[in-house]
Amino acid sequence: NDADVSGAVGNDADVSGAVRNDEATNTGTDDSSSDDGAHSALADAAEAGDEAEGNMNSEEATPKSGLFARQQDNFFQEYGVRNFVETARDSLSTFALDVDTGSYTITRRWLDEGHTPDPASVRVEEFVNAFEYVYSAPRNGLDIHIDGGPSPFDENNIVVRVGIQAAVIDDRDRENAALTFVVDTSGSMDRDDRLGLVKQALTEMIRELDDDDTVAIVTYGDSSAIVLEPTLVRNDDDIYGAIDDLRPGGSTNLEAGLRTGYGLAEQAYAEGGINRVILASDGVANVGNTDPDALSREITDRAINGIQLVTVGFGMGNFNDTTMEQLADQGDGFYAYVDTLDEAERLFKVELIDNLTPVAMDARIQVEFDENVVDSYRLIGFENRGVLDSDFRSDDVDAGELNSGHTVTAIYELELNLNVELENGRDDLGIVNLRWQDPETRDWIEIDEEIDIRDIELNWTDTTPEFRLATTVAAWADVLRGSPFAEDISLRALAEEAELINDELATAQTAELVRLTWLSHDLS
Repeated sequence: NDADVSGAVGNDADVSGAVRNDEATNTGTDDSSSDDGAHSALADAAEAGDEAEGNMNSEEATPKSGLFARQQDNFFQEYGVRNFVETARDSLSTFALDVDTGSYTITRRWLDEGHTPDPASVRVEEFVNAFEYVYSAPRNGLDIHIDGGPSPFDENNIVVRVGIQAAVIDDRDRENAALTFVVDTSGSMDRDDRLGLVKQALTEMIRELDDDDTVAIVTYGDSSAIVLEPTLVRNDDDIYGAIDDLRPGGSTNLEAGLRTGYGLAEQAYAEGGINRVILASDGVANVGNTDPDALSREITDRAINGIQLVTVGFGMGNFNDTTMEQLADQGDGFYAYVDTLDEAERLFKVELIDNLTPVAMDARIQVEFDENVVDSYRLIGFENRGVLDSDFRSDDVDAGELNSGHTVTAIYELELNLNVELENGRDDLGIVNLRWQDPETRDWIEIDEEIDIRDIELNWTDTTPEFRLATTVAAWADVLRGSPFAEDISLRALAEEAELINDELATAQTAELVRLTWLSHDLS
């Protein structure tokens, strides 16, 4: 109930000094940009056995309780936790949109195997964006949705949900797709939950493609090899045969696989169509050129030419999450993780098909809060997606890509001016600015939406179930990563709230949330 969640934590003043200031450690302000972090993380992640160093230098979040699964040779980048920012000092919060979901699926796997997750593996935004929300879809481009209600972290604060919805392009209306699969066939992939799942996933996806789409396959172990030249899907027997013939063995030359894959993608390039490289791997690289700058530049150059990189992680134990996530960011794509056959079918058979058509390039958000109403704010998550405030309108700054039907949801916690009462008709809390480049015309588009106080409900039970879903998921992830702002939140209260949400929404996702929140409670 309302008291269980909203009253679950104490005043944030007790813990506000436990983490570094957002301005100093995170990329949402004018002190740093996201690009350097991506390169430095990729640099060390590409070296066998060396865990990546980030650009944040932020304090690690300590887990509340329980033994988290530090399995051998798993690599995750710790990005820290954003602190509250005083609005009078910095009223702007700027970040790149991101549709990654890998962190949530990795946590699901760990919980199902009887472990609580490594706190460094938990990225709040990837938990929140793993769930579906119904926002009104625009005819073209992107649109903004805003609502809010009481905070589960502090009963004196409020939470604002900012939802971004991309236009939905009917599959019958999309352009032809040229897909190049880069498949890790090194010895580490010799498991049923790795190469075995990859082969099943690719087979499912081919069945959903159009006859005039093309598919090519590159493999890599000690070196790279082209096992299928660009082939029309109508010749699916050749494609299925190439998939069936995939065999594991050798070391892991990720650099060679990507170079060959991109070269083949350029050969098969569909002018005016959809061009994508899909990397299926455990993320480990131990031979070949591992120079991060060269690899990142090459990936970025190909992305500029309209070839997106989607990375899909498989396996656990000898798995490099950092490499997979950062490669997707540099390649203007997204990162997902597959833990089961059901997830493989959902991702490859549904999501990758529905989200083929690009809708927005280099999309970024800048929220400006009114310092007369909002004393301080914190963006929950997106620690590694920060953009300089001054770069919001810089056309040459890399941000995030959204494809057909994609949604992005961001959660802000706000501490309001105590002299301002939450009443209808009061001042706006701020304004959300959204900017992106149209992938067809290359024109830059900017829209905005005010954070109207009338969109903020005073009571938790008056908010929509989807708002409660997003906020509860964010709170759960904050607990799992050891956030100092979630120290007193009860996993039991979150699980009970998940049950109430599931009673209203009754989806497979909300039922899974109930199961996983109770499981995390039992394991803690």
